[in-house]
Amino acid sequence: MGGASRWFYVGMASAILVAEFAGFSRSYRERIAGGYVLSPAAGLHVVLFAGWIAIFCAQTSLIATRHVLAHRRLGVLAALWATTMVLTGPPLAVNLARRGFPTGTDPLVFLLVILVDLAVFGAFVLAGVLSRRHAETHKRFMLLAMTSLLPPGIGRWAIAERNPAPVVMVALIAFLAAPLVADRLSGRRINWVSLWGGIVLFASIPVRFAIGQTTMWHHFAQWLTR
Repeated sequence: MGGASRWFYVGMASAILVAEFAGFSRSYRERIAGGYVLSPAAGLHVVLFAGWIAIFCAQTSLIATRHVLAHRRLGVLAALWATTMVLTGPPLAVNLARRGFPTGTDPLVFLLVILVDLAVFGAFVLAGVLSRRHAETHKRFMLLAMTSLLPPGIGRWAIAERNPAPVVMVALIAFLAAPLVADRLSGRRINWVSLWGGIVLFASIPVRFAIGQTTMWHHFAQWLTR
């Protein structure tokens, strides 16, 4: 694996960190100014997701600087961390929907969006863990897992817009296209994990919103939030 390839993932991790910080820091400041106090469950959610970004940045840096053994040891924590995120996320999402949050949207549709976010993230992490002996496949699955968490943060860039969806979709396309462009610029074939994983992730967004608006989902979600 060439040096440029290793540092590409550090660059992607940095870009994701900036994107998430730009979105959530604004939202956090506005809530604090409005006197909003995080519940213990929401606080845990913040710690877990912020911690995952920190772990991802650390992991890409360890590989770029050839600290492979430390990367593997931290990988054990990363797997446990991701598992905790996937297990603790659904109860929090259900509780938010039960309380009618987020306001200004259909909470039951948003519930499905969050649940699919967690499922997609978990699936990519699991695929990454299972392919850890194949570096090229492993790192691409882990990047997809990290990218799958971007839409909520990106959506907060356009919080004042009536429809932030175009901003989210364009930004997501840019992040998903970056590995494909990097492959071509380096003279390699486009990797199937980045290509098809990106297609699945991107296609899942309009699909989950479409399903979330169906009567069948609303009946199930109402039962779930009782």
